[in-house]
Amino acid sequence: MAEGGRGGPTAPGRSGAAPGATRGSAAIPGVILWPGGPAAALIFGGPCVTMGTPRVSPSASRGSMERARLLIVDDEENLRTSLCQAFRTEGYEVTGAADAQEALTLIQGSNYDVLLSDFVMPGIDGLALLEKARVLLPEAVIILMTGQATVESAIRALKGGAYDYILKPFKLDEIFHVVGRGLEQQRLRRENLALVEINRRLTEIDQIKSDLLSAITHEFRTPLTIIYGWMDLLLSGQLGALSGGARESVEAIGHSARRLGRLIANLLAYVEFERQEIVVQEQVVDLGEILRTVVAQLSSEYAEKRVRVEFLREVRWASLRADPEKLTLLFSNLVENAIKFNRAGERILLEAWAADGAATVTITNTHGRIPPERLARLF
Repeated sequence: MAEGGRGGPTAPGRSGAAPGATRGSAAIPGVILWPGGPAAALIFGGPCVTMGTPRVSPSASRGSMERARLLIVDDEENLRTSLCQAFRTEGYEVTGAADAQEALTLIQGSNYDVLLSDFVMPGIDGLALLEKARVLLPEAVIILMTGQATVESAIRALKGGAYDYILKPFKLDEIFHVVGRGLEQQRLRRENLALVEINRRLTEIDQIKSDLLSAITHEFRTPLTIIYGWMDLLLSGQLGALSGGARESVEAIGHSARRLGRLIANLLAYVEFERQEIVVQEQVVDLGEILRTVVAQLSSEYAEKRVRVEFLREVRWASLRADPEKLTLLFSNLVENAIKFNRAGERILLEAWAADGAATVTITNTHGRIPPERLARLF
């Protein structure tokens, strides 16, 4: 029903012919005229509706708005038809309904991004439609129009889930702005939900990756231990003497197995770090002994690269409390890296000492250096 007289869209300025309307256009009661194209404004100041000069709304240029689906519900046919046509010129896909019951039937058979409804209608009113639409269209932007505004009705509408509440008469720019703003918030809300879901999936995938790496590293350790045991038996001669070629082959297998062991240890350390489950088993360790062990384990790598590894001084009494396994892995990675980025004929210099309650280790390759801009990534 019409609220507060002929409430509806109005144009800026005086009522009458729309600003910019084409001259000579007839004013026929109840008929919408389109001289020249889309409307600049709708005027409901007299017995006719006149449409003015073509214009392009900012919302029409936005891809997200061009195909937004809009359902307009109003029992006043003149207003409903005019609004439907005006929104179509803005790029919306628009459907009109004469009452709430027709609107509910349409909603059950289709999906809408925006529901623009009159507040006072015969039968089911705007508030009752709002309550039902919130269930059927939980993500839709719902806007109520009324010419009989009260503070109580506005509060009831907003508490009921309406996005906004607009008073008749209103200008087309005002209703376009309200609908466009509602769709923008809807888009942001959907993007936020999508980002939350993406983050949840990424966290889930990261957990799967972590579990897989943990399982692999633990499962690989058992067969590696067996390989180490048999190699020691073969090399010790307890299973019989080995020819020169056989011994070299077993030693090559041993070097490869130890390299695989370091890779597995690094993977396990990474998993522990990611899960913040690093366990340090401290004991008194001799830095010199650890460095000598590392050099022995990497002998095939620096021999292949034809790089010499030298101790600058005899390492004595350089001891501290630390986790020997993790310290060995740390120095293995540093020395292996020094071998990798060195060149044939060059040297790797090792030095370790303890003084004034502190232990110091230096590992230097005589060729190449870390670019200064990358130091911040290491320390």
